[in-house]
Amino acid sequence: MRKLSLVAVILMAFSAFASAQTADEIIDRMNKEMDKGDAEGFSMIFEMRFPILGQMSTLMKLLGDYSRSEVEIKGEKNIMWMVKDTSWTYTPKSNEIVIEYVKRSGDSSNNQQDMVRDVAKGYDVKLVGETADAWQIRCDKSKSNKVKDDPKRMDLVVSKANYLPVSMIAKAKGVTITIRDYSLGVKKAEVTFDPSAYPGVTITDKRQ
Repeated sequence: MRKLSLVAVILMAFSAFASAQTADEIIDRMNKEMDKGDAEGFSMIFEMRFPILGQMSTLMKLLGDYSRSEVEIKGEKNIMWMVKDTSWTYTPKSNEIVIEYVKRSGDSSNNQQDMVRDVAKGYDVKLVGETADAWQIRCDKSKSNKVKDDPKRMDLVVSKANYLPVSMIAKAKGVTITIRDYSLGVKKAEVTFDPSAYPGVTITDKRQ
């Protein structure tokens, strides 16, 4: 019986060792899961906390060329839908929707997503802890990283259930940046402006 107990302990220890993953391996798997967002769409919350000014929070959803951003600053919300080079911006305070052409070099939702997806670029990553549900990874700016605006440190939490990021927190120039609640799967109706949902609103078309 003692021998059987010893074998069981050895097998359990080996199993735990075999299943252990490095921070780089976890991030690599996370990136592969996030790549699915290119086809399925994704959503996340992006927050910036400024000294004195307070916090700006944005709920972003993106599916291909379609996107929807709900921005809240000091209790006031604006909603913007975008399709390629056209935007619809709803301001509840004035009950107005402005339609206009926009110039953009890249979608802001994708830019924020890439901040997480490229977290290992220019950073030394280390697994610093874990819970039953997630891994905690610390990302320290590498000495070879000469980009001045890059934060010195970022803290990443990755879900064990689906390898998607639970949250990422970074500080740069006194501003705290948080990306959280990342999820895959967005329906086209969620990112498409529907005028019937806003009866009585003033619509100003600046595309003329």
